[in-house]
Amino acid sequence: MLEKFTSLLDISRLQRLMDTLYEATGIPSAIIDKDLTILTATGWQDICVNFHRIHPETLNKCKESDSYIAENVHVAPCTKYRCENGMLDYACPIIVEDEHLATLFIGQFFFEPPQEEFFRQQARKYEFDEEKYISALRKVPVISEERVSHIIEFFLELSKFIADMGLRNFKQLEMVTFLEALMNAIPNPIFYKDVKGIYQGCNNAFAEFIGIPQEKIIGSSVYDLSPRPLATKYEAMDEELFNNPHVQIYEYEAIDAHGQKREMIFNKAPYLDLDQQVAGLVGVMVDITQKKELEIALKNSETKYRALFNNLFDGFVYFESVLDDKNSVVDYQILEVNVAFEKLTGLNKGELVGRRMSEAVFTPQHITLNWLSMFNDISSSGEPKTLEYFSTLLKKWFLVSAYSSQPGYCAIIVSDITEQKEKIERAQHYAYHDPLTGLPNRRLFGDRLALSIAQGKREDGKIAVVFLDLDKFKDVNDTLGHEGGDILLKEVAQRLVACIRDGDTASRLGGDEFVLILPNLKEWDEADQIVTRILEECRRPFHIKQHVVEITTSIGVSFFPQDGDDVTSLTRNADIAMYLCKEQGRNGICYSNKCMFSSKP
Repeated sequence: MLEKFTSLLDISRLQRLMDTLYEATGIPSAIIDKDLTILTATGWQDICVNFHRIHPETLNKCKESDSYIAENVHVAPCTKYRCENGMLDYACPIIVEDEHLATLFIGQFFFEPPQEEFFRQQARKYEFDEEKYISALRKVPVISEERVSHIIEFFLELSKFIADMGLRNFKQLEMVTFLEALMNAIPNPIFYKDVKGIYQGCNNAFAEFIGIPQEKIIGSSVYDLSPRPLATKYEAMDEELFNNPHVQIYEYEAIDAHGQKREMIFNKAPYLDLDQQVAGLVGVMVDITQKKELEIALKNSETKYRALFNNLFDGFVYFESVLDDKNSVVDYQILEVNVAFEKLTGLNKGELVGRRMSEAVFTPQHITLNWLSMFNDISSSGEPKTLEYFSTLLKKWFLVSAYSSQPGYCAIIVSDITEQKEKIERAQHYAYHDPLTGLPNRRLFGDRLALSIAQGKREDGKIAVVFLDLDKFKDVNDTLGHEGGDILLKEVAQRLVACIRDGDTASRLGGDEFVLILPNLKEWDEADQIVTRILEECRRPFHIKQHVVEITTSIGVSFFPQDGDDVTSLTRNADIAMYLCKEQGRNGICYSNKCMFSSKP
């Protein structure tokens, strides 16, 4: 169910657009939502506002016109009506995802000059001020029927344009809501800025970390949120990223909500606009204060080091360089590991200590990370590095912070982030797939159909959209319960996938409704063969919970381009064909121009 029309578009901007159109065409217009609330109104004539809608009898005629239009607005793309008060009215429905959300009204004009005597009689009959009434009449535009037909065609396209704008805004709103929920589910502070360094948004963790509400963060710069020395560093790093787009990882300080200094890892990456130009950056902060404190503790006290080392939640490994005859570093040997690292890897300390890095967990299965080169860089430069690493041996993701306390020695702190990675992957998967069957959901179906249509328009291709509904599915639920119904839906999904070609899409919209996209058809008969095979496959018995279940299915098919050239019209016409099949007996296939039914039960 879509939101109200007012939640999809900026009504004030829409009003300005309609005002401009009135200045260009001279035809009054209005947009009214499904609750009959007037959203925009432009150019309404004085004769209607100050006369016809004032007197009870002429007002009643206006209401009759309104009622007629409301009852017939769904019949055609545009409904015409001549009001008993003498003027013409038109109405165009604004349909978004098959839902009538608003109506575009145009009217209050004549095809030919009005007969003033008729309106003078009206004025005397209803006791209007005759001269003022006739003066208002003469302001009503007279437009030829031929020109009106062109204007109506324009307004029809305008209503489609407004509907498309509303749908795009709705989809964007859905995606923004999803991304906001995803960001707020991540415990690390996340923020994003534009290329001017102005914050465009953040998650709850970031707002809590700095102690400033999100609404005050948005629109601010680093100089508004941080002390100047820190802000200068942040700005310089941002500029370096904008000038040389890449994934940027560095350590620096930050001040938390309590005024305390925290050691952080900043992980930043640029994001691009539609023209593939850098539009801003996204940043993730990781608090490594505790890890830094551990480094200091290791330097100051062996006792403290041992206590922290053995009780650290993250894994810790300490290495010493191995030299060849020419005094060059050829490997690193493990000197110490803590209990947490043993738990992370499943290897005990005795198996690890004394072994070389090239023999242990860090052996590269793929040349994606050269541990030896990285340790040599850290040891020579003294600069720490942080990275995400997937161990093909352990099948786990790790966040690795590597540093060198002195030349010839290196250490790493390892955190298992496998679960966090899997949660993100699952969230991304379930955003576009049905959790029961694993098939693409309505969102992914819409995206793929839009792409298929775009390709079809470029290549003069043929596409079939197939709606499929299981007949009397409720009986299965009533007999075998919802668990049995779910098993049936999953088995139907498997059969559908087996029936279609590579490159086709089988998706589940919900309940027992499935929809297929069959792009790149060589001939229309190719779609007939596929849907006939599906009809037959669904008729084969299903074995569910020691019961034999026999069902049939009703199928509706629409074709691109003859049944529609956009997502809405193709899906609507396939849905209509499917319901026509149900009305005419089920267990068959209906197209826009014919139905075929199986001779088998």
